[in-house]
Amino acid sequence: MTKKIAVIGLGHFGTDLALSLAEKGAEVLAIDENLERLDDIKDRVTHTVCLDATEERALRSQGLHEFDAVVVGIGDDFEATLLTVAMLQQIGVKRIIVRATTSAHERILNHLGINEVILPATEAAERLANMLMFERIVDSFELSSDFTIVEVAAPETLIGQSLQKLDLQKELGVSLITIKRMERRKGILGLGSRTVERVLGIPTPETTIERGDVLVVFGNKKDLQRILRS
Repeated sequence: MTKKIAVIGLGHFGTDLALSLAEKGAEVLAIDENLERLDDIKDRVTHTVCLDATEERALRSQGLHEFDAVVVGIGDDFEATLLTVAMLQQIGVKRIIVRATTSAHERILNHLGINEVILPATEAAERLANMLMFERIVDSFELSSDFTIVEVAAPETLIGQSLQKLDLQKELGVSLITIKRMERRKGILGLGSRTVERVLGIPTPETTIERGDVLVVFGNKKDLQRILRS
């Protein structure tokens, strides 16, 4: 099913995010009150709309409550960000992700019930696009415009199979770097138990993928999308 994502605010972050999502196959609605910014990307995203995102009536007319997520990338105008977030909450948007410029802004947004707050980072837009498009992604690290490393929750189709049988390099064109596995261990002095994350090191052909594993995988972005969709 095609993801429907709206991006409000087309600064550098918002523009990069909207274009990255569109390239990955999402239906993207780009919103800004600056026509020039919209004109720059109108041929590369699904829809563009010029409106004031702090006006509830204008936002409500876009049917944003039906979208998988709405990302507020206004950034520099924190008052406008807060008003936009309030409007989105009022109209019942399911998932709101907000770009903040300071940790203080992040704390304020958290108090308003916004748990997904993005602070500026070079690869933030690309990482967020991956996480929105591929829900199994835990994290990602872009090495170049073509190659990346992703941490992805093990797909159901791979569970219980050995790496020798799967042969990810041959079948999907990607390399498994390691596996992160959650394990139960006894507490201090043998009292109770606790869950800890263990990195398995370099996997062997006999290593079997278990439910709950996080696979750390390297490859070309196009090839990685095959395992993310499996």
